[in-house]
Amino acid sequence: MIKIAFKNPYLVLVFSIIVAVIAGVLIPRMPVDILPQFKKSAMQIITLYPGMPAEVVEKDITSRMERWTGQSPGIEKQLSKSIMGVSVVTNFYGEDVDPAEAMANTSSYAVSDMYYQPPGTMPPMIQPFDPTASKPLMLLTVSSDVKSGKELYDVAYLNLRQMLSGVEGIVAPAAYGGSLRMIYVYVDPLKMEALGISQTEVSDAIQKNTTMIPSGIAQIGTISYGVDAKGLIVDVKDFDDIVITHKNGKPIFIKDIGQTKDASAIQTNIARVDGKQQVYLPIFKRPGANTIAAVEAVKAALPDLKERMPEDVKLNVIFDQSSYVKNAISGLEDAGLGGLILVVIILVLFLGNFKSALIVAISLPLSVLFAFIVLSISGQAINSITLGGLALVLGLLVDNSIVVLENIDKHLKMGKSSSVAAKDAALEVANPVLASTLVIIVVFFPVLFLTGITKFLFSPLAITVAGAMIGSYLFALTLIPLMAAFFYRNQLLKSDEKPKKNFLGKFQRYIDRLGEKYQNSLPTVLKFRMPILAITIVLFILSIFILKNTGYELFPQSDVGQMEIMVRMESGTTLQNTNATIAKMEQVIRKETADDLEQIIGNVGVFYDLPAAYTPNSGTQDAFIGLQLKESHQTSTFEYASRLRKLFHQKFPGVEVSFNTGGMITAALNEGKPAPIDIQVKGNDLKVLRQLAENIRDTIASLSATRDVRVLQRLDQPAKNINIDRIKAASLGVEPVDAIKNMVSSLNSSVTFNKSFWIDERNGNHYYVGVTYPESEINNQFVLENVGVGSSLQDKTIPFRNFAKITDGSNPVEINHHKLTREFNVYANVEGKDVGSVSDEIQEIISNMNVPLGYEVNF
Repeated sequence: MIKIAFKNPYLVLVFSIIVAVIAGVLIPRMPVDILPQFKKSAMQIITLYPGMPAEVVEKDITSRMERWTGQSPGIEKQLSKSIMGVSVVTNFYGEDVDPAEAMANTSSYAVSDMYYQPPGTMPPMIQPFDPTASKPLMLLTVSSDVKSGKELYDVAYLNLRQMLSGVEGIVAPAAYGGSLRMIYVYVDPLKMEALGISQTEVSDAIQKNTTMIPSGIAQIGTISYGVDAKGLIVDVKDFDDIVITHKNGKPIFIKDIGQTKDASAIQTNIARVDGKQQVYLPIFKRPGANTIAAVEAVKAALPDLKERMPEDVKLNVIFDQSSYVKNAISGLEDAGLGGLILVVIILVLFLGNFKSALIVAISLPLSVLFAFIVLSISGQAINSITLGGLALVLGLLVDNSIVVLENIDKHLKMGKSSSVAAKDAALEVANPVLASTLVIIVVFFPVLFLTGITKFLFSPLAITVAGAMIGSYLFALTLIPLMAAFFYRNQLLKSDEKPKKNFLGKFQRYIDRLGEKYQNSLPTVLKFRMPILAITIVLFILSIFILKNTGYELFPQSDVGQMEIMVRMESGTTLQNTNATIAKMEQVIRKETADDLEQIIGNVGVFYDLPAAYTPNSGTQDAFIGLQLKESHQTSTFEYASRLRKLFHQKFPGVEVSFNTGGMITAALNEGKPAPIDIQVKGNDLKVLRQLAENIRDTIASLSATRDVRVLQRLDQPAKNINIDRIKAASLGVEPVDAIKNMVSSLNSSVTFNKSFWIDERNGNHYYVGVTYPESEINNQFVLENVGVGSSLQDKTIPFRNFAKITDGSNPVEINHHKLTREFNVYANVEGKDVGSVSDEIQEIISNMNVPLGYEVNF
């Protein structure tokens, strides 16, 4: 290689220029993110059955969906969550499975499972899922001074979400806040009882009177007519004129037993932005997308989006994560540039002249650019890991060049010409330089055997270092000798030449004196070989002891200026009461954070639909608060978390709170888990699992460094259990299926089992039409006991109290599976200590536990 370089010097020059040009073209096009992309496919299957209890969802929907979609080739693990009316199954595939293949297989199995799902189950929705991008890139708020909550939700979910689908690199799957627009026939229970009409009769009448069935084509004479039977009701008020039945020869209209209203479903989710109820869309990054480019694409699309929105609707971007990514990447770039300058200064000082420093310094940026080319070819991005790898290797990149240049200097002092000296010197050290380069690269060889998240985290680091060192080796043995031959032409060096009297010369003389002192002290030191060896061994043993007692974590904590507070009230708490508590908590936060607070959001309850897959909340008793501190905040996020934790425990006794201060990096490394400590308890019986989980919670809560220790799953959702006496029901002419439908209609509307719809001609959107009780009517158990059911034996409705008993009970709030097995999670945060040390303490506790047969505890 050296001989070829000297025979073709212009080839080396052209190669160097090509490296610089190609890198200059590739670098602006490379994705920029905070962490490397974790190249594993995951698919999320969301299945809905409104109102179905969590345990029934688990058994009848989730378990079936897990078994069917689990047949997809390449699945590594399955996780699932079942809450009221919502099943979320997540399939994780191996890195060798193509995302398109994973989507196709998951979709085919999920759709084929529909045959076995309970009647009324909505078709599953299958979406790609990135476990390392569980936090949204930004929130896009939708507000108006005149529009209602249901109108804002319509604008956000039906219009804005569709407009965003064309923006590259992002996905906006759900909308939070507001309410879902519905056309409801609010029936009066007393009027219905008086007329002997049940809700299912009203629902059936609506379905028969509003329908969309294509009528076909009529050929009349020489003209072919398209026949359009106007089966849909155009005006909402016209629903009141639908005839339900006839009694004594007289028609009974809907308006006789109730009233039709353009209303909204019972609200189960509230979104708060700076204390005001609003609607917002969380914007997530698509797998493999560039974080900064994705955010910039949304911002670039905003002017057009605003123009297409109604005049009174305002759009605003909040909680922009790209600013953190930009600051982190910028900080690493500045650190790298500072390191580069320091390396050049050191080169000038120790090499003693600017020519030598310049020769070595030129190889440094070329090696870095070569590394970027390698990164681009290997499909890597510019991120904190790759930039950190370059910062790590900056000093090593000049070693090869210095070795070659120092040897050239030695050969020049032998009286050789610059060309001969450069060639001979480079050939002489070629093998040692190769060996030293390989030694550095081989250090990263074990990365090939890493698995899981550490593989995706550290592989780019190894590729960066290897690419840079290979570039350093190539330029050290080609460009450096050629440049030395050129710069030192017509220049003879003497072996006894003294340093000049300028600053560099003085520094050189100082270094020479240090060398002489070291040389003179060696004979004396060598007389005490055994004591020095003993001291070395003692220091080595001491270092092992210190290392053993040094804390460890996968990634260092950083103050990202953001905080998420999970709030859990007593199970069954109404949305209004939870919202009132969150409002009070926000006031405490504002007072404590004062001028450091930039923005605050709150998300209360859960919308039992697609948004349920993207929220940690599992019911109206749950909420989370998001804080964004100013970039110039004086107090750290960790300090605020510690203060607020104490204040909340004092001011809100009985309310469970937990804090997450990690931001995007921690969320990615934890694969979306809300805490760094996650203890999984697996088994079959929910009560046994809960007891085991509570025992673990109580034990680890006593550790000095654990905070916010909690069990995710709960079994105490208040419930009203309805037990139908089928013999009594049959004697009264009541069919159980009809009875249940009437109860469902009273509480959750007939939309659940009988989907009629109405189209708003102003916007072209369709809305479900349902029969239900007014929300204010359902205020005690007596109302449930008097829900009327039609009878085949009597010309009147039969109340539930005549054939059923309603008793108090409790249901699970949330049920989770891991590989088809029920799982409870004990989460904990760590404060004042490293996560590794606390994990060791917890591991010791778990290893000494007595776990019942058939159950296991993993950590």
